[in-house]
Parts: sequence; C-alpha cells; structure tokens
Amino acid sequence: MISFTTIGLGNMGLAIMDGAVKNGLFQSSEVGGFDVLAEKNQTAKSKGYTIFADEKQAYAESSILMLAVKPQNFEALLAKIKGTGSPDTIIISIAAGISIPYIQERLGKETKVVRVMPNTPAMIGMGASALSPSDNISPEEFFIIQQIFDSIGVTAVLPENKMNDIIPANGSAPALVYYFIDCMAQSMEKAGISRETALPLICKTFAGSAEMLLRSNKDTAQLIKDVCSPGGTTIEAIKVFDQRELCSIIEEACDKCIKRAYELGK
Repeated sequence: MISFTTIGLGNMGLAIMDGAVKNGLFQSSEVGGFDVLAEKNQTAKSKGYTIFADEKQAYAESSILMLAVKPQNFEALLAKIKGTGSPDTIIISIAAGISIPYIQERLGKETKVVRVMPNTPAMIGMGASALSPSDNISPEEFFIIQQIFDSIGVTAVLPENKMNDIIPANGSAPALVYYFIDCMAQSMEKAGISRETALPLICKTFAGSAEMLLRSNKDTAQLIKDVCSPGGTTIEAIKVFDQRELCSIIEEACDKCIKRAYELGK
C-alpha cells in the first residue's frame, strides 16, 4: 500500500505532496499519484513518486487518497472509483463546494473523508488550509491529515457547515490580494513610478503588514489608527474607502464567492 496518493497532479496537488515529503512525513517512495495528462505523471515520477495506471488502482492501493481535481470533474471521478477502495482509506477532497455528504453519498456512507480548503501560497510553503473531518475519522487519523497540511503552511479546523463560508478568507483570498496589489501598481504607474519599482515595495508591505498583525497584540482598527496621523496622507486614502463603502463591496464579493461554492456542491 502507498501511504499518500493524489489524483490530479496539478500545481496544488504536487505542492502538497512535495511539502509532506520535504517535512519528513513520508518518503518519496511512499507517495503516489495519477493524472489524466501523461506529462504530469512524468513530472511526479521524476520526483520519485509512484505513478498508478489509473484512478481505480490509485484508490485500491492507497491508505490516504487526495482528490485534487476540479469540482466539475468530481461526479465522474467518484463514479469511476466507487467500489474499488478499502473502507479504511481516507479520502481528502480539496475541491471548492464539494461536501463530505456529497462524497459519502457516491462512495458509501462509511467512507472516511476530510474536506480541505487550501490556497495557492501552499506552493511556496506559506499556505492557509481549513480542514473538516467526517464523524468516522479518529483523532489519530485526523492528526496525520492535519500534519500534511501543516507541512505547507498553517491550518484551522472548522465544522463542515462552515467550509463554504471560509473560502473567501483563504481559498479565494490570494486572487483578491493580487487584485488589490495590481490596482496599487497601476496607480503608481499613473504617478510616473514603474511597476518594476513599485511592485516589490507593495508586496513587501503587504507581507510585512500581515506579519505585524499576527505578531501584534493590537487589533486591525488600532493598527490602522497607528498609521493614520491626523491631517496626514494615509487618512485621506481611508476616507475614500469609507466614502465608497469599500467594506460593503468586499462583503458582497465574499457573498458571491460563497454562493458559488454552494452551487458547485449541488
């Protein structure tokens, strides 16, 4: 049996596999994978991972099986592998909107499932993953799964009914951050400062501000106040955000994201 296998060897799937091996959870020989694209299988094979002949074999010969395919492909994948795996195999799903009951209804009520919402910074070991186990997962089994995702960043455990709601906060959040950074870079270009000059400053400021928030005993309101000197420059920017109700716009965007997650799981 292979200890940890992934079906779907895209960037996210490989990043999670690589993180688990790099941090000593598994040897590369204990990790397997399968993808419908031959070149992705070859990439994984070059790292020392076992490549299975198909999805059925991957399920049948793995202790932990991570499904790293798009939500739209889940129905067909689950239909293909149904009945080929052991009841002891733990299924990890990292697909947005795909619930634990959705998987158990298709693979069997006894199927052990851990639903995970990771994000793309996992590819550089700075991911943020939300996890939710099915009721039949033991604490010891869940500890192993959590270790896998701890190896690529930080984790939080949530109840199943909050897994769609957390998606804007971590799963989709990188794109929202990139959007804001891009807008700032465009503004700098209009001010006559090149993107090449501005982008490193903006990115490091985002990273530093986030780290400062995590390390500080101050809340966000106080940290904003610390930067906004009365009559200074920053307060003028904050005034625009308040006047345009930026918080409401962000809330609406998050609501749309959550709504789509529920649609994907139907």
